[in-house]
Amino acid sequence: MKKVAVINDLSGFGKCSLSVALPIISVLSVQCVPLATAVFTSQTGFEDYSYTDLTDMIEEYIKNWKLNNASFDGIYSGYITDYKQAILVKRFIEEFRKEDTFLLIDPVLGDNGETYKMFTNDLLEIHKELTRQANIITPNLTEACLLADIPVEDILKCDKDRDSLIELASSAATILSKNAITNQEVIITGISVREGDSYYVYNLVLSEGEINLSKTPMIDKSFSGTGDIFASIITALKLNGLMTFKAVEIAQDFIAEAINDTPADADTRDGVYFEKELANLASVLRDNIYY
Repeated sequence: MKKVAVINDLSGFGKCSLSVALPIISVLSVQCVPLATAVFTSQTGFEDYSYTDLTDMIEEYIKNWKLNNASFDGIYSGYITDYKQAILVKRFIEEFRKEDTFLLIDPVLGDNGETYKMFTNDLLEIHKELTRQANIITPNLTEACLLADIPVEDILKCDKDRDSLIELASSAATILSKNAITNQEVIITGISVREGDSYYVYNLVLSEGEINLSKTPMIDKSFSGTGDIFASIITALKLNGLMTFKAVEIAQDFIAEAINDTPADADTRDGVYFEKELANLASVLRDNIYY
């Protein structure tokens, strides 16, 4: 069985980060080895939460895992709390990545044309270093623009216009791919566009110089953890040999079904009811559709 180290935080309430990565990656027949960067009582979308930062533990992970001769087929890094933690994540990757180790970086920096409160320029610069090394990166459009040095204000100027946003995302993806030191694939997620009187969410995939788009109808709610679900599915399916665009379609459809399973009156901070769809996700491998 293939094995992936997943670097992320662990929240009690709010289905995100490691609490979604563990079941999703496991059901896709990959061993998920968690490296917890922090433990939260609830994800930060809730007003009241407490947390313990585990940055100093990362050095212990590195030391003890090396003593235990740990090795990984893949490494997936998500939310990083600050610059110090990012430096240690970079060191972890340097210590455990081999020539054939798959690396996915999901850079958590901002959304909807704005940066998150933990954002700093130093954190952005270290994310640029991390993403340049990755086989696949999964930024949203705001994060892609930040990493590509494109003003995030350009997103708002597009005013949900499909062609303008896709052109902006294509430019960012091309810059990021060219800056990479690997033959990198770029997936820009959650591009919200208007087409006539309807609204859709696009995912843009740049692979081998070619751009492909997938889309799904947009809902008027934003659920916690869907980005983590998406990146977890991509990581596991790539380790199972799936082509990237097919993996994106499967991840997109899985999230859409999980949203459909979520009651209309559910608290969006709790995340989506993805559990009901895990059996269907496992059937992706049973049916061998990934070959």
